[in-house]
Amino acid sequence: MTKEQMKQYYRRFCRWQQEELHYVNRHEDSVQHCHNCGTEFADNFCPRCGQRAEVGRVGWRSVRENVALLWGMDSRSLTYTLVQLLGRPGYLVRDYISGRRLVSFPPVKMLVIVCLFVVVFETVFHLKNDVLTIKFNVQEVDDVIGWINTQKSWATLLVQSILILPTWLVFRFAPGYPRHTLPEGFFLQVFLSVQALLLGFIGYWSGTAELVLCKVYLYITYRQLFGYGWWSTLWRLAVVLLTQVAVMVLAVVIVIYFFGYDNESRADVDMIKALLFILAATVASVAVILLVTHRINVKQYKKLR
Repeated sequence: MTKEQMKQYYRRFCRWQQEELHYVNRHEDSVQHCHNCGTEFADNFCPRCGQRAEVGRVGWRSVRENVALLWGMDSRSLTYTLVQLLGRPGYLVRDYISGRRLVSFPPVKMLVIVCLFVVVFETVFHLKNDVLTIKFNVQEVDDVIGWINTQKSWATLLVQSILILPTWLVFRFAPGYPRHTLPEGFFLQVFLSVQALLLGFIGYWSGTAELVLCKVYLYITYRQLFGYGWWSTLWRLAVVLLTQVAVMVLAVVIVIYFFGYDNESRADVDMIKALLFILAATVASVAVILLVTHRINVKQYKKLR
């Protein structure tokens, strides 16, 4: 393959990523009769009750369609959405939170199905891919980490949920999507949780490769969704991840401080006080960074307007 051919394939891939989905009316030339409410219409769905035009008597097709609907193989195919999530993640999320709900399989339902598949996969093949591999030699903290590793799917969503608030603060005035809200941030992190679970299959082979790919995909998703340039997205994403780490460290220190040490041991108390001081400085630094980033975003947004 020549260099020019590779460029052509890349341009075609970029056009596919940014391509808008179009609604196709398969019945515009024929009048349909709704078996549910009796309305006559010329569309894929009844405008009065929403029933599909193809619905008729119950048969083997009905059985197949209902089973497919349960596992996400209907018109909003789960497989189709997963391909979109890996191929054009930011554009898919933007379509969904912008109001184009039918372009995607329902994200929360998709998360549940993917979680179930991961659990079954690990159980059948006796595989294990821990979310956190660190140990603190503190029983209470290690118990929490053990729970996270046994509940990987929901722990992934919990860890991703930490990104909701810093993402809103850092990308609220982004040029590509300037009206980003906290509820939209929730759905963004649901999509990203599914993405992380899919990339987690690479972790059975290499944990390092999984970690790198997750950060790369997170960067691509944020850039496609919010419309910043390469460098602008990179340093803003670094601020978001720094905030996530600070919150996780804060949670660990709180658990250790209240449950992990004997208050009668002065050495332990002195160490915890020093750790809390360092943590307080870290949190203060992160707060200042978030404030400065927010001011920079507002200033740039006003210039664009």
